[in-house]
Amino acid sequence: MNQYDVDLHIHSLHSISVSKSMTIPRLAQGAKAKGLHLIGTGDATQPQWLKHLRTNLTRTGDVYEHDSVAFIPTVEIEDVEAIHHVVILPDFEAVEILRKSLKPNSPNLDHQWGGRPRVNLSGEEIAGLVRDANGMIGPAHAFTPYRAIFRENRHSSLKSCYGEETSHIHFIELGLSADTEIADRIPELHRITYITSSDAHSPNPNKLGREFVRLEMKEPTYDEVSLALKREHGRKPVLNVGLDPRLGKYFLSYCSKCRRTLIIGDGSDFPSFDDLNIYINCASDDEAQKLLVDISKRKVKCPADGKLLRLGVRDRAAAIGVGESKSPKHRPPYLRIAPLLDIIASAIGVKSTSSKTALRLYEKFRECFGTETTVLTSSPIQDLKKINERVAQMVEHYRNGTACYEIGGGGRYGKLIPPWDCENS
Repeated sequence: MNQYDVDLHIHSLHSISVSKSMTIPRLAQGAKAKGLHLIGTGDATQPQWLKHLRTNLTRTGDVYEHDSVAFIPTVEIEDVEAIHHVVILPDFEAVEILRKSLKPNSPNLDHQWGGRPRVNLSGEEIAGLVRDANGMIGPAHAFTPYRAIFRENRHSSLKSCYGEETSHIHFIELGLSADTEIADRIPELHRITYITSSDAHSPNPNKLGREFVRLEMKEPTYDEVSLALKREHGRKPVLNVGLDPRLGKYFLSYCSKCRRTLIIGDGSDFPSFDDLNIYINCASDDEAQKLLVDISKRKVKCPADGKLLRLGVRDRAAAIGVGESKSPKHRPPYLRIAPLLDIIASAIGVKSTSSKTALRLYEKFRECFGTETTVLTSSPIQDLKKINERVAQMVEHYRNGTACYEIGGGGRYGKLIPPWDCENS
């Protein structure tokens, strides 16, 4: 059995706000630099992109390839409740079958920017059509406050979204602001496989593959991926790699207007705020849980501007789950680590990942150790230190779980804090 690093959720240049560089040749180039073996095509139902896929991918047996990188047809679909779903399909024939069944209910399936089509059907109905096309479906970025199955005042279970199709849902995508620990607060999800994927809008190395899942299977085909996501016949996920949720844009709860993020403290002091955060104290865990429920019911106002608070990913999962996160035995480890280019920029103190100095150092690491995933996950720290001491030190802190962050929320990404700054703060 082989191990493949897989990113199943990306977009093409036919989705809004996506780089024009999102073409198959550039994606293959980026995947090889990153160390990804298999990526989703994204946007497979968009006709111009589907034509591009047919032109640029070579099929050998059941494997679609370009420049030794394997691809699998995927698309993100928005349903009538504005919930997003990741769809994985076996081949282009299945894409055509799904296109035909979706078209009567989609106003933008054939639109130039219809890479992520809107379909005026329920999640259950779309799941049935995907199954008819022999594909798989699961929630995209399941916990984010927008366009997600578990967002506030929407669904608190898979069953309420997928109905009779629930038993055929075998995976959920965690999203950049969630991880295994957060999702496993919800007992219903313990049977489900978690995928980590980038939702990339650019082939740049800090976007493509910024999250991925390592699957153990025989070859990079749809059938093998399906078995791995179902954990059947020895195929299975063996590692989730992704951002620490504290780096995500929607980790903390926040004010719907000023976007200050919520920090829940211990005690009974009156609520307060500064330029970045809102501080509300609770005397007990029960009181903190009630606060989260009241926020979800739109009963809690921001002390800074009087507008209503909204739940972030961590607090939404806590509100609909149980108090303690318990992972099932089949759950693989989750490695919380940032993209190498982000780590380099933070380590050397430059503001932009497009800095020439950062890019040169990134290429030097790749020249010495191969792919980015090798640098991040397995290259000996002592060897990394020979290239750059501070980058190696940051990678080491991520691997052992002691990295420091300025926590994100309210649409604001979190920030990496180098360990030498964290220690001195």
